[in-house]
Amino acid sequence: MCGIVGMFNHSDEQALQAMLSDTVHRGEDNTRYAFYDGMVGLGINRLSIVDLERGDQPLHNETNDVHVVCNGEIYNHASIRMDLSATHQLATGSDAEVISHLYEDHGDDCVKLLDGMFAFVLYDQKRGRFLAARDALGIKPLYYARDGARWYFASEAKALLVAGAEPQSIRLLPPGYRLTQDGPEKYYYRATHKSFANPNMVRTLLDHAVRKRMTVADVEVGTFLSGGLDSSLVTAIAAQYNPNLQAFTVGMEGKPDVVAAKQLGEYLGIRHHVRTFTVDEMFELLPEAIWHVESYNPSMVTGAVVTLMAAKLAKDLGIKVVLCGEGSDEIFAGYKAVRNMPWPELEEATWTLMRNLHKTELQRLDRMSMAVSLEARVPFMDRDLVEYALNLPAEVKIKEVDGRLIEKWILREAHQGLLPDELLWREKMPFDQGSGGRSIIEVVNDRVTDEEFEAAKREHPEAQLVSKEAFYYFNIWREHFGEMGGRRVFDMFGDYPVMMDGIKKRTAESGS
Repeated sequence: MCGIVGMFNHSDEQALQAMLSDTVHRGEDNTRYAFYDGMVGLGINRLSIVDLERGDQPLHNETNDVHVVCNGEIYNHASIRMDLSATHQLATGSDAEVISHLYEDHGDDCVKLLDGMFAFVLYDQKRGRFLAARDALGIKPLYYARDGARWYFASEAKALLVAGAEPQSIRLLPPGYRLTQDGPEKYYYRATHKSFANPNMVRTLLDHAVRKRMTVADVEVGTFLSGGLDSSLVTAIAAQYNPNLQAFTVGMEGKPDVVAAKQLGEYLGIRHHVRTFTVDEMFELLPEAIWHVESYNPSMVTGAVVTLMAAKLAKDLGIKVVLCGEGSDEIFAGYKAVRNMPWPELEEATWTLMRNLHKTELQRLDRMSMAVSLEARVPFMDRDLVEYALNLPAEVKIKEVDGRLIEKWILREAHQGLLPDELLWREKMPFDQGSGGRSIIEVVNDRVTDEEFEAAKREHPEAQLVSKEAFYYFNIWREHFGEMGGRRVFDMFGDYPVMMDGIKKRTAESGS
């Protein structure tokens, strides 16, 4: 829910307003900001999901000297309230309000008690200090920049540019980190003990994750149904709790994922909305998608265009929250790029993908959903499920059956009977391939000459342009963001660790 901005040791109201204006798409229901002590500004573009009437931010503690703005959802806020009620008075039903009271009791360690997807900035008036933090897995974004004693914070990097931050000073707070005037500090360390392989455990954890994300909302919750295994499982589980579930699919007519999605929609008997698109429509959306996704990585961009179409479809039909299947490929080794890796290379690749998920698929999903004020929730990124699945042995993730390597084997085995067998055991296709999104590659490549591509690589070595497609998207990216990131531009906005070799050679028909 929402996009947050903030500044510390800076009281420029016009700058704060500009930051909010540049991210207003993240929360169209209400825009508010406040200044404290003449030097600290906190602002938010709110998308109302929990406590629609009283949940406007900034939120405060009882004595009105701890102030917080938060982007995302705190799924365990009701449980936290039970503990807080003995010594605190809460003024709203907002999930974010518990942060200010937890901070009073636990200081900076309050972030360790939160279960959810979130990024927040808190100002403690008594001590004249701020605390900013991001959720353990990086589902929600948080960027910051520092100019001497001045600090800037925002949900999207573009907002820091309009505030006047130096483009090369912009930083992304990593997942599981908190930030104070003393600098960033890691607060979350992922469990590494080996998990006991049990399909029933996988099924229970995913069911619980879906149910949790459907419960914490005062609005209707739908699903993105791409037609792949992960979104199909999430949709099927959600339909058990809401028979009137609405699911949303976009893709080119006749593409494999669209066919599979239609089959599942009929099987479940849910309200299923399908929108088809053409290459020309994709091409028209490129500049908008790149501005929102803040990346020029080819896989990110084509996936972003398709996701943006799905988000617009859901939003047009009145939905504010959707459940999605992102994250499953990272924790269950679903990508073709890792399928033939020996152990422990497979384990290292999986952990690398997970460590960088916040700037790949989670970034794409966050930016494209929030581009239309739609909140996307990711059950596969439930912390309990992530820690269990990441530490499963390789042989239950990738298993050879009748000469075929089956990826995500234990996830499929765990959900026997929930989906038709032909969908449950269907081989994975990359999202932008199964939907038809990669059809744009040939169109883009035809617009770039060999000479232009070679000249661009020499002119922008820091961008690490791996293909003509990447160069084309980079040109659009630079029109929006200029020198943002400086020498670190590829690491922040172009990289996709483990997958870059495949992305460099990808075509409309290549796998991931």
